[in-house]
Amino acid sequence: MSEYCHLTRRDFIRDGSLGALALGVGSSASRASFGGAKSIVAIVRDEKVQGADNKVDPAALKKMLDEVVKSATGESSAAAGWKKLVQPDDVVGLVPTEHFNKTHPEVIEAVRAAIQEAGVAPDRIQNVQGKPAAAEKCTALISLPALKTHWLTGLGTVMKNYITFSGKASSFHGEKNAELGSIWSLPVIKGKTRMIIVDALRPLCAGGPQVDPKYVWNYNGLMAGADPVAVEATALKILMAKRNLVKGETWEITPPPLCVAAADKEYKLGTSDPAKIALKVLGWEKDLLISV
Repeated sequence: MSEYCHLTRRDFIRDGSLGALALGVGSSASRASFGGAKSIVAIVRDEKVQGADNKVDPAALKKMLDEVVKSATGESSAAAGWKKLVQPDDVVGLVPTEHFNKTHPEVIEAVRAAIQEAGVAPDRIQNVQGKPAAAEKCTALISLPALKTHWLTGLGTVMKNYITFSGKASSFHGEKNAELGSIWSLPVIKGKTRMIIVDALRPLCAGGPQVDPKYVWNYNGLMAGADPVAVEATALKILMAKRNLVKGETWEITPPPLCVAAADKEYKLGTSDPAKIALKVLGWEKDLLISV
């Protein structure tokens, strides 16, 4: 696999009929609708969700989470959206990023609280990142990656978030990141992902193996969707736009994030085609980094 799925600024321009489309996560909450409907990727931002010291405001974050889940599921309320995603008899695994620009703990706890409000008992919700045995017992997974590039795999967001379940993370480094989509077919996680909610509060657009502060910025957002490839393609768009601004010219990601096109074309996990992605953006619009 050698194709680098590079998206241009025009790729995500929506036409005026978008709002009239019947959009949702389809008859199965574990995958996005294809064919007649586009894959929804929702982005919600609030410039005040983080203070000057980057402390997260839990109330603002909860409102963002409610809005992004409502938008991503196509439901009239966040409560209805969560009930579409999880049921009281589910065993729910949360899969946050735990290394190199971690998922904010406030995001993890907000999601946990929302799942409980949907009727899932606390003892049926656990963090299963890096715990294949625990993930195997789950009936539903909520992936909670942070928005970031990665010096070993190009992107470190959606596809890479399940790498610890493979037991052989190093085999996906360099251009072998194209094979990250294969992890999603492992029996312990296959078909269990109900939603991807990306922590885009303080993304990382370059650097490694340590987090370089000059490449971290306050985007103050959450991004969500049921189609992992559509969410990853959108993540790539935002990160590339920021990198180009930082560099003042096109600044390609290395190693090239071959995983995006491969997840679509080889592993059939979703769509990376901008024409099949419905981007729904709400809230703060400054430095959005994508066209809407």
